[in-house]
Parts: sequence; C-alpha cells; structure tokens
Amino acid sequence: MNSRSVAYARSRLRAIGVFAAYMAWTTAAFELLATPLLCIFDYPDMQAAYLQIHGEHMPLLLEPGYQASTLAIGLVLAVEMIPTFISVAALGLTGLFFHRLSRGQTWTSANIKMLWWVGLLCIGTPLLWPVTYTLQGLALAIDLPAGERSFNVSIGVSSQAVYEIMKGILLCAFSLLMRDAKTISDEHNCYV
Repeated sequence: MNSRSVAYARSRLRAIGVFAAYMAWTTAAFELLATPLLCIFDYPDMQAAYLQIHGEHMPLLLEPGYQASTLAIGLVLAVEMIPTFISVAALGLTGLFFHRLSRGQTWTSANIKMLWWVGLLCIGTPLLWPVTYTLQGLALAIDLPAGERSFNVSIGVSSQAVYEIMKGILLCAFSLLMRDAKTISDEHNCYV
C-alpha cells in the first residue's frame, strides 16, 4: 500500500470517526432530554398512560377523576430515567470511542475497554425494563389505600430487548477480538 492510499484511508477514518462521534453524542442528548420534555409538554397524557398501564392490577387508578400525587408521578419518572441514563452512558462512551478513533487511536487498551463497557451497558439496559415496570407500579401504589395496593412483578424479554442484548454480546465479543489482535500485534512488533 503506498503512502497516498494510507493518507487517504486515515483521512476517511478521521471524517467517519468525527461524524459517528457527534451522531452518538447528539442521540445521547436527545434521549436524555426526551422524557423530561415529554413530561413538561404532555403531562396529562403521560400520566394517563402510566395509570392505564398499571390500572389492570390496581383498578382504583382507573377511577374517573383519580389523580396521582406529585410524589408518585415523580418516583415513576425517576425510575423511568434509570434505563435512560444507562443508555445515554453507552451512547456517550460510543461517541468517545469514535472520537478517539478519529484521532488515530485505533488499537488502544482504553478503546478496547470502552467497547467492552458499551457492550455490557447494552446488555444491562433491556434487563432493567421489567424492573422499571415493577418499581413504577410500586410508586403508583403509594397513594392507594391498603386494600387496593398490588405488587406486580414483571418478568419477560421482548424482541427489542433480545436485539439489544445480542448487540451488547457482539460488542463484547468484538472487544475481546480487538484485545487478542492487539496482543498478537504487540508481540509481533517486539520481533525485529
């Protein structure tokens, strides 16, 4: 490969890395702001949706005129943000990975570890969704009288969750491949 081809490949990698980094960071910012903005601009519909979802197990939530307390809705939103924060962290690390890639830091130990953590976060996020549903039900049960409360444990994995888990497994596997390739490359560079 001649030096002109190498320079062209590096400039392409730099441009793609910068573009991918800003895309990941923009997506992270949008995802972080989407739920609070939805709460601010569409509060009645959002509250009605939460009451409808959990009203199957706690019928008092579906009574006409029922209004959940600010504490209950605040806890529901706080629990809703937990998987969002983890997803935003994964997107932020992905952006940092591509930013480093654009600077020519391809086979570094830091990038390999970062890719591993992004994979773990991608695996963990969909596993939190059922826990989130359960905790939101508990938060809405705070306002209900003792006989009307219900504890509903959610267990299950959707097709979207399976997709996210598989993506995380592939990222972790790619990280392991990068680590092994770096080890072989470092050993190879020791021989002159």
